[in-house]
Amino acid sequence: MTDATTEDFDRYTERAHLLGAYIALFGGVWSYTDPENPLWPVLYIESPEGQLSWHIHPDDKTNVLDHFELPTVDGYPWDQHTTREKYARIAILNRKIPKITYATPVYGKP
Repeated sequence: MTDATTEDFDRYTERAHLLGAYIALFGGVWSYTDPENPLWPVLYIESPEGQLSWHIHPDDKTNVLDHFELPTVDGYPWDQHTTREKYARIAILNRKIPKITYATPVYGKP
């Protein structure tokens, strides 16, 4: 993570914005639990389908997600989920989240 390119940072920032929706729904906590990347906070979200976690670029924590005012918890326990397990949980979760808006999009208005 410490050798990430500028393009990676852009991807991390895009992901951080999208993760804001999960934080708004389920809350979350920060923890600095990765000894290989001690400056990168890990975002933990406990969803109805299980734990979800991501390393967040420090700038994105500050510039994108800090307004959520999540607590920082030393040594927050990771449930050992793999990336594959995390995204399987997300797939199930996304089917369960009710539609928030019922607006009909209008495409290609002349």
